[in-house]
Amino acid sequence: MYATAADLIARFDPEEIAQRADRSLPRRVTGAMLAVAATGGDLTVYTPEEQAAVAGVLARVEQAIEEAQSEVDGYVATRYQTPLKPVPLVIARLTCDLARYHLYDDQLTEVLEKRHNAALTVLRDIASGKLSLGTDASGDSAAPSAGGLVEVAGPERLFARRTQGGML
Repeated sequence: MYATAADLIARFDPEEIAQRADRSLPRRVTGAMLAVAATGGDLTVYTPEEQAAVAGVLARVEQAIEEAQSEVDGYVATRYQTPLKPVPLVIARLTCDLARYHLYDDQLTEVLEKRHNAALTVLRDIASGKLSLGTDASGDSAAPSAGGLVEVAGPERLFARRTQGGML
């Protein structure tokens, strides 16, 4: 994954993420509860109902992250082999921005719209080659350039002048 629930919570306010992901009324999951769950902490201090609610909210957060990663891959795969390993910091940030956007559904703010549009612009720039991730197409660290030369490798030719008596 390009980002985790813990990454999303660290980048944005845990209470905000919990509020957007907990769709129950009244809300049962706080930012602190979600932060504990996202980092694999001990949830036994909570009731079974609260634990179930936290698991549901965490699943929604992880689904938003998966949707965001799929969106990132859709753009980046035109230039790089996906999934990217290691994950460039810009990709982790964009994934978090897009996941947050997906959590808001129909209650988007102007700030979220701007961040979403900016993330898509960066992804389009990566896809078009205007912006490099600093890795080669296999996702590894930047390799030295061959100066634009193409190297073709394959098995020895079956039909060649030397094997056909110069007839080709």
